[in-house]
Amino acid sequence: MPAISTDLFKKSFTTTPKAVSPEVRAFCQRISPDHAPTYVPVQPDAEALPSECFNNVASKVERDGGTLIYGWLIWEWPRVFVEAEHHAVWEKDGALTDITPHVNGERRILFLPDPARAYDFVTQKRLINIKKSLGELASVDGWIAATDRLHRNIEANSVGNQFTLERSYLSAMGQEIRNALGLVFVDLAKTTAPNSPCFCTSGRKFKKCCGPLIQLHP
Repeated sequence: MPAISTDLFKKSFTTTPKAVSPEVRAFCQRISPDHAPTYVPVQPDAEALPSECFNNVASKVERDGGTLIYGWLIWEWPRVFVEAEHHAVWEKDGALTDITPHVNGERRILFLPDPARAYDFVTQKRLINIKKSLGELASVDGWIAATDRLHRNIEANSVGNQFTLERSYLSAMGQEIRNALGLVFVDLAKTTAPNSPCFCTSGRKFKKCCGPLIQLHP
């Protein structure tokens, strides 16, 4: 069995797409057919909190005017998958701004407007992320299915920001996701040459980055 360092599971792999590829454009078209994705600058508001975009923008509109625009953040892990995360940005005088800070330090986002997908401020139920494999690795579908099962169960058993699930269930689901992601790492390692750019998008060569964290052979 391949040996995978725990350090690899701590990395963040999704990022703002560098370009709107045909795959990304087709993905967006399926989600919000009447709108096109656009790059939006990130300028965090002083009072905004990470992961609270809907409340952040609602408060901003109340203070400074403008409009709350619903849509999706589009993320990509090159060679692996594209993902849409329900999101809101602030519009004023025709300009869109993402006022919510991002833990990964994004300076701009790819935003897909979708006015029909409003957030329910009363129940605070969140839409789970929409994910699609880029089709290169067979293991990706299993990983996506595992993460979707967990997120659907969390939302089904949540009230506001609080959810009630057995600790043992969460642990089992977490392990399932980890195992499925491990298979994705192995497939990536098998199809990435030592001198090729690393699949983590660091810009470094694979052999100098994530390569040493995956031992394919004992």
